[in-house]
Amino acid sequence: MKKSDFDYILLLLKRYAGWDLTTDNYFLIDNKIYGLVCEKGYASSDDLIQELRLGQKSMLWQVIEALTFSETYFFRDYPVFKSFEKIILPRIREVNRSSKKLRIWSLGCSTGQETYSIGMSIADNLPAVSDWNVNILGTDISSPAITKAQKGIYTPLEVQMGLNIKQIIKHFHKEGNNWAVNQDISNNIKFLRYNLLEYLSNVEPFDIIFCRYVLNYFTPEKQRELIAKIHSYNVPAGFLYLGLHEKIDGLEEYYDAIPGMPCLYQAKLKPQNITKNRENLDNVPNAMPTLQRPSIKNIH
Repeated sequence: MKKSDFDYILLLLKRYAGWDLTTDNYFLIDNKIYGLVCEKGYASSDDLIQELRLGQKSMLWQVIEALTFSETYFFRDYPVFKSFEKIILPRIREVNRSSKKLRIWSLGCSTGQETYSIGMSIADNLPAVSDWNVNILGTDISSPAITKAQKGIYTPLEVQMGLNIKQIIKHFHKEGNNWAVNQDISNNIKFLRYNLLEYLSNVEPFDIIFCRYVLNYFTPEKQRELIAKIHSYNVPAGFLYLGLHEKIDGLEEYYDAIPGMPCLYQAKLKPQNITKNRENLDNVPNAMPTLQRPSIKNIH
């Protein structure tokens, strides 16, 4: 791919997807563009880029979807899910006992493995919430990824990435040579195509938001804007999971890190109202009480 074409793609990705990519990503982008060229039957990448330059929006979004950088598998970063199952879910069960509601958002869900992992965690660790209103939303910018997630069908290789045989047998059933998620898990899950640069409408605030390995593709300025947006979708003192070792600009203005629990943060009330006295949370209706901060090494 010519440098001028590569720079043009970077410009489009920044404008329409918010991604801050550099020449370090050249070979990855070049390979994915080549795959799209072959899939669509273009003679070369020059022809595809020319169509982009003519303002073909449908092709633009196909390019963005083709360049979605997604690595996903079931129960990715298992210590994260272990703390989620053993500490956070029981905590929320107590806090939401009267409302009997649980709202979770899997943001940047790719082909659905993270979202279904959340559903399996709830089924296995909160059997007492069978009469609750449980809603898990999975969103991603890629239409093909969302289509696959909605089907909930995975190859033998895909289910073996993160799941043991007991989990596969309990939560999946055979569909041809593949494995399909059981209905008792999928009933509580909804998938939507969603661009984080847009607004998510008609949703209640979420108790927990998973936004792992998504924000690191954006500029620091855009990260600050997006973390404020994500905070607005959390219930007061709700929780946010980021990816391992992600450093997000502006995060500390909206969230407190929870020591000993990988990638977990608790939402501050409102930036303009934050004080060092966290006891103010006790006076907020429907607020999630500030989490007691156990060490991950104490989780068995």
